[in-house]
Amino acid sequence: MAEKQFIFLMGRSEDSELKTVVLSFKRLYLFGGIFVLVFFILAYILGSGFQSVETNYRTHKMLQENRILKSNLNSWDKRFEEMQTVLADLSKRNRQIRMTAALASPDVEFGMGGPESSVRPDLIDNPKLHQLELNLARLDAELTWLKQSTIEIESQLESKYKEIAHYPSIRPISGGWMTSGFGVRRDPFTGVDEMHPGLDIAIKPGSEVRATGAGIVKKVNFKVIKNKGYGKYIMIDHGFGHETLYGHLSDIFVKQGQQVKRWDLIGLTGNTGKSTAPHIHYGVYVHGDAKDPVNFILD
Repeated sequence: MAEKQFIFLMGRSEDSELKTVVLSFKRLYLFGGIFVLVFFILAYILGSGFQSVETNYRTHKMLQENRILKSNLNSWDKRFEEMQTVLADLSKRNRQIRMTAALASPDVEFGMGGPESSVRPDLIDNPKLHQLELNLARLDAELTWLKQSTIEIESQLESKYKEIAHYPSIRPISGGWMTSGFGVRRDPFTGVDEMHPGLDIAIKPGSEVRATGAGIVKKVNFKVIKNKGYGKYIMIDHGFGHETLYGHLSDIFVKQGQQVKRWDLIGLTGNTGKSTAPHIHYGVYVHGDAKDPVNFILD
């Protein structure tokens, strides 16, 4: 049986001659196979070329991003060093304030700890990023300590300011002269030596008497017994274990339970009670024990 053949006529319509191409099935299949093979080879080459271009683009982009990241890391390192300097200065000032205010200055080391799982695994392969994370964690610990320390200082300084404001540190009157000091003296009424728990300051009657520190009026006495006791007097509780007494007054301007501040007018000098002449008796007590007022007066 004769093999089937394909006859192809090729030419232009205006030409009278046509070219004849005769192909057998085998040759047609061969040419078709070669065409398909060439097509896939070209497709593979083009695909590989596009993939190579894309890979090169991604590589270039990653290298560019890496350069930017490296530049940022260097910038962050510099900023971290600057912040470390600022923190060191603040910590130094913090300790200076503590020393000035006689506050405890704890010796703190900002150590890092915790399980290994706390370290991000994606940073382990990059020592620069890993160190940056550790530095930031340390910075956060220092900031936390500084914040807590500042709150503590503010609280303690507030207490100190309050204590200073309540401290009996001024003279209760302006002017006058001291006629009898703190300690053992001869009683002018009995001639017997006895303890005098305060200062006697002679001054004209009606002179202004002022609170020597902030506090609460503990007691006010209006009852006067001739030649006995302190006559009309005021006791002020300043807190922190301090109390003051103002005796032999002629008039009193405060009442029990009233809050007063240093320099507040509380009464007028007089000659009431056990007194030989117009003066004020001023006493200072610490936890109930009489102390020499001279050691408290700062003005």
